[in-house]
Amino acid sequence: MKKTLLALVVLVCAALTSYAQVPGEGGSGMRLSGGFGVGATIGHNASDYPAATGINLNLEIPTGGDLPLSIILKTGYTGFISKNGYSTGYSDGVSYSYGSIVSFVPAQIGARVYVNKLFFEAAAGASFCVNSDPSQYTGKKTALLVTPAIGYGWRFGYSEKMGLDLSLAYEARIEPTRETTTTYDDGSGSTASITSTTGAYNQVALKVAFSFGL
Repeated sequence: MKKTLLALVVLVCAALTSYAQVPGEGGSGMRLSGGFGVGATIGHNASDYPAATGINLNLEIPTGGDLPLSIILKTGYTGFISKNGYSTGYSDGVSYSYGSIVSFVPAQIGARVYVNKLFFEAAAGASFCVNSDPSQYTGKKTALLVTPAIGYGWRFGYSEKMGLDLSLAYEARIEPTRETTTTYDDGSGSTASITSTTGAYNQVALKVAFSFGL
């Protein structure tokens, strides 16, 4: 994971260096944006982890030319929250927690094309499970993450330095379905078992991002 994140940082720095001198109103034409999102889980994990939330950080690099096309570098954090919610506390010298959060860090590259202020975006890359024991929640610590999205971008001020992007995205973390069987003592001297099925962590998310022209 450290090597992948380092590679992403190097890629961002290289992009900044390459495009720093691109002429255009308001600077290089690149935009750095950060924001948050809320989502509804769909698929195998929807019953156990029905809601998702997260933060996102994007670097948008225009390709130039006549086509309003930009390269997008994406990272951030996504957490899928258990159906009972999640909370922590401290009582009588002991810390405790209720519920659980399955945590992922994405690293993606994609493209965004504008039609006036409306934009269409598609990105692909890796999703890393960063829980202390990923095997409790997912069959793949690192999996392919595919994200198509549609959105609308507002730009403010004379040079349009500031901006606000609102988008609707589908995020698919692709992994095979997995069945897990837990055996326990039912209290009568016999054993019983429960089989649970997990699979890809997918969501439909509404995202808001505040951007700044570089």
